[in-house]
Parts: sequence; C-alpha cells; structure tokens
Amino acid sequence: MSLPFRPLLAATLLVAAAQPLYAQRTLTGTVQDPQGAAVPFAVLELPAQKLGVQADDEGRFSLPLPAGLTPTDSLTVSALGYARRRVPVPAAATVALRLAALPVSLNEVVVRGTRAAPTVAGAQQVNEAFSYSQSALSKEKNTGWQIAYRIDSPPAGYLEAVKFFIKKRGLGNCKEGYQAPFRLRIYGLDSLNSLPGPDLLLTSVVSAASKPGWHTIDVRQFNIPVPAKGFYVAMEWIYTDDQFLCNYQTHVEGARKATTRTSYGQMLAGAHSSGHTYSHSAGRGWRKSSGADAAIQVLIQP
Repeated sequence: MSLPFRPLLAATLLVAAAQPLYAQRTLTGTVQDPQGAAVPFAVLELPAQKLGVQADDEGRFSLPLPAGLTPTDSLTVSALGYARRRVPVPAAATVALRLAALPVSLNEVVVRGTRAAPTVAGAQQVNEAFSYSQSALSKEKNTGWQIAYRIDSPPAGYLEAVKFFIKKRGLGNCKEGYQAPFRLRIYGLDSLNSLPGPDLLLTSVVSAASKPGWHTIDVRQFNIPVPAKGFYVAMEWIYTDDQFLCNYQTHVEGARKATTRTSYGQMLAGAHSSGHTYSHSAGRGWRKSSGADAAIQVLIQP
C-alpha cells in the first residue's frame, strides 16, 4: 500500500539534491574597483539573513556565513561612489569582488556677489546626557554603524557645512576616542519610504575631531544643492586603528561583579528629541531611533 508514496519521496529527494545546503563557514576576500584597487569601507550583506559586514580601509572583509544557505541566496555588495552589485553567495572560501564606479556629475558652480548669513538647520539643543556610540566594532566583528539626522522642509540653497557635536569620553582608556576618524554621508530621500536613499555626496570625506565639542566639515567644494523635499546627514563609524578600541567596566543593577564592555571611536552627543534620527548597520538597514536625536547640524547658504 506504500507504493503510491515512493515517487513523491523520490521527487522530494531530487529537489533537495538540486538545492544543496552550504555548511557554516566564513567568506573572506577583498572588494575592488575595475582596475583592481581596493574599495574602502564597502558593505556586504545577506538581505534574507539580516547579516552583513563592512570592509576595512583596504577593502578586506570577513563575513561569517550561516549554515543552510543555498545557491539561490544572494550577496549584496555596495560602496560609496560605486554601483550596487548582487551576486550568488560564492562557493569559494576567498574571493575578489569588483564594483563599477558611478559617473560623478559636477553641479553648476553658483557665484554670489554678496555672501548672506547661512541658515542653520538640524539639532538645536545639545543634551550631553545622551549619546550615540559603536559598541560592536572591531576587525573581527565589523557591521559598520551610521547615525543620520533628517532635515525637513529646508530652505533653498547649497550645503555649506555639516557639524557634529563630539563628546569627550571618560571611561577606562577611552579618553582619546573622540579623535577617531569617521566618514560624512549625505543622502536624499528614498522615493518609496522616505528613508535615507541615494548618496548626494559621492566622494569619500573622512574627518576627525581635534577636541570635544562641535566639529565642522566644510562641503562647499562639492556644490550640493539642497533637495526641496528634505535630506539626511549621517556620521559613519569606520574601523581604522586599534588605538581607538577601548574596554571599560560598568556596574549593572543587580549584578555582583562589574561587566566589561567594549566601545570604539567617537561618541556623538544627543539633542532634544524630535524624531529626526535614524540608525543603520550592515544587514539590518535603516531604523528610526526611539531615543534622543543626534547632535547634527547643517549650514545652508542661500
């Protein structure tokens, strides 16, 4: 009586054989441009698995792959100034992934005879009781981290400068963390969900604070016109040097012993909450922050 079920079992086995499952492993390699030069801080993601990693400043990456992947799973590779690429998950242990550079269009340079005072948009009231920092950034575990502030209903003009309020660390050996390099990102609105979308700044601008407080980055040379519908300005944590990695101890309520925690790089101060702040990590995408806003300002030249 079991004979009618045998063909179905055989068909199921054939489907399983056609879609093999990969064992758990780590994919390593480099992200390169068409000439083979390194693409720094590229992001590699497995969208279906909500996993991702950011390459280092030499384009090198190490991405742990979960067990159970199949040839239909895809790997997305993206980087500032390059076209996003989606490929099947490589079967090899080490790969070199190449990205095509995006054409950079130069905006018209506007010459003004009289310089008017710029308009300040963004966070107005800094609250150093709150801050944003990266607690899981290292060579071994690098998911990247961005904090963005949404500018709504901006005045017409061009972006002149971006300002970030950097806090001074006072825990363990974290005192000099404010000097860690970070990258400036500027995004237009995604047409579908109004989250951070296309890059408005296609050049990699890396900066570092020399002291705590407001740190200003001049962007006049890029001639970025202000989008009428709004835009985002973001700080991107990037792992560059072990000297900015620090361990400190903190006491958790109810615990007998102090807990050792790890942090990397600069701390971005908080501001009065108005629901304008979003966070991003590789594999997780953009999410609205439920806490204080980030202390980020932009100067707009009319």
